[in-house]
Amino acid sequence: MIRRIELSEVILSTHCHATEDLEKVKKALMNAIPLDLRSVTQLHTEILHGYHGNPIVKLEARFKGDDAYKVVEYILSSISDVDKKYLLSSLDMRYNVKDNKLFLRIDKQEAYLGNLVLYEGDDSIKISISFSMIRSEDAVREFLERMLTEARRNEGKHVSGT
Repeated sequence: MIRRIELSEVILSTHCHATEDLEKVKKALMNAIPLDLRSVTQLHTEILHGYHGNPIVKLEARFKGDDAYKVVEYILSSISDVDKKYLLSSLDMRYNVKDNKLFLRIDKQEAYLGNLVLYEGDDSIKISISFSMIRSEDAVREFLERMLTEARRNEGKHVSGT
């Protein structure tokens, strides 16, 4: 019997610096979440302090079970075809086999505008996708390919709500 990798949890997080508008940063984070989950999503906040004592608000949303799958499917269906290819080609840099987690970053500014774009910079929304059971880059690749196929079937069915 072949066991497939399963999602355990998805965490989206970002920071709001003193120079940013907290409501706009919240909107950017919420735009990375499917419309049907936005009204029930709880954003956890933590007040941090920068090197010079400036306040930084950490925002985080966690999803498990079916909601975790919905979030991943939404993100994968929202990124461009170029980003989808880049994600698969850079999987070895994004997947940590020890922690059994896949890490993505999306551009916070673009997310505010309703566009999900993979991003390598610091001003980003960080996405941590945790898997249960199997620890294998090949299994994660197969999972992503399966989710991308599902996302292609559902393209055009999402409303950004921005």
